[in-house]
Amino acid sequence: MSDYISRLMLESDLDEVFKLVQGASDFAWTPQNIQQSYLSDNDESFVFTLADEAELLGYAVIHTVLDESQLLNIAIRKDQQGRGLGTLFLQQLIKHSRQHNQSSLALEVRASNAPAISLYEKYGFQKNGTRKAYYKAVDGREDAWLYSLSLS
Repeated sequence: MSDYISRLMLESDLDEVFKLVQGASDFAWTPQNIQQSYLSDNDESFVFTLADEAELLGYAVIHTVLDESQLLNIAIRKDQQGRGLGTLFLQQLIKHSRQHNQSSLALEVRASNAPAISLYEKYGFQKNGTRKAYYKAVDGREDAWLYSLSLS
């Protein structure tokens, strides 16, 4: 699985990223969220793909302020989920943050997202807070769990 790469998103990727993100989750970012993040000076938008193919398999955004980063979004295309691609993508995002001298990488995750929580904890992310009723859910609201990983 070493032929997978992450790279900075290009403007020409926007339409495919919109489709990927909308299909990956019931509560996906809107095209406006994706475009605003792409244009932000403090955000880096990444895509994940096979090295020799243009087809996008994943999307992520890292927001950086000084030496601290936050993983704002990570998504794997729905038909590619469950194959370990999220693990590979996360590894590359952590490596990128370390190479850019970030001291920590934080994130929030739906309390019900057991596969993501398991992945984050596997890589040493520590739960350090809760945002009560933060996310919209099918039947009301859902908590966000806050995690961080020390990169130093």
